[in-house]
Amino acid sequence: QLRESFLDLLWRQWRALGIASHGPESSSPIDLEALILATAMAAMQDRRLWQGALQWLPRRREWVNEARLKRMAVPYSRTDEWLKRPLIGKDVWGETCAVLNRPAPGRPTAGDAPRADRILAPLRLRKPPLLQLYLRGVFGVNARAELILFLLAAGEGNSNQIARETHYDQKNVYVILERWAEAGFVGREKRGKQNLYSLKPEGSFSLPAGSSKKFWRWEPFFRAFGRLLIVVHADPWKNDAYLLSSLFRGLHGDISPYAREAAIALPDPQLFPGEKLFKPMAEALA
Repeated sequence: QLRESFLDLLWRQWRALGIASHGPESSSPIDLEALILATAMAAMQDRRLWQGALQWLPRRREWVNEARLKRMAVPYSRTDEWLKRPLIGKDVWGETCAVLNRPAPGRPTAGDAPRADRILAPLRLRKPPLLQLYLRGVFGVNARAELILFLLAAGEGNSNQIARETHYDQKNVYVILERWAEAGFVGREKRGKQNLYSLKPEGSFSLPAGSSKKFWRWEPFFRAFGRLLIVVHADPWKNDAYLLSSLFRGLHGDISPYAREAAIALPDPQLFPGEKLFKPMAEALA
């Protein structure tokens, strides 16, 4: 159930990006780089999904922030403290880098256009889940789109917090925010030793109809729950309720903030000693 729920979430987001598949699309804003990493993490669990992503990437490469993707990939490519191996294998990450470095395919000819249409639908940037790409179309594929998304969701923040949660260099984020403040695009308020930045209502711009202002922090969510997806299918955890309960207990603190955002009610580990934690935790996550 955990596996199916996680893969269904990935499929919903890729459908919104134009990968042809039967089923509903995501209605929540997508973080493209986080989705690429999560799909790479699940590559061995769903090869069809991974192949779809590999077909999408070279054709839509101009929308991918490759520098941000590489920065976000660092904790996925190093040895995980629980798994004792990387969350994304070298071969899978190598495939990702290879397709991003490959020359973009040319426009399909009349003969193969129907097949290309079946694989990838055109991007509809004004769809609510593609708010990130819409903003990249306005501001460019750089930090500005994610800074807007952060301020829409959180309301305000300092440059350190915003840089950390959007996965950008703090100095670059600070420079952008200061220039926006000077131009009157964002508000800047001194509180103690820090400047807090927020979008000005009078400086707002038109968003696509139905756009959610709640930008989900998908990367830590995917990393936390993707780790669970891997361990329930790997030795020595699989088929061992006690070991899985111990893992759940150890990850509970990391998972809890994202579970609350997703309205998932996790059980209290103190109420379920030993292997008794496994069943209620698995049911909550599925």
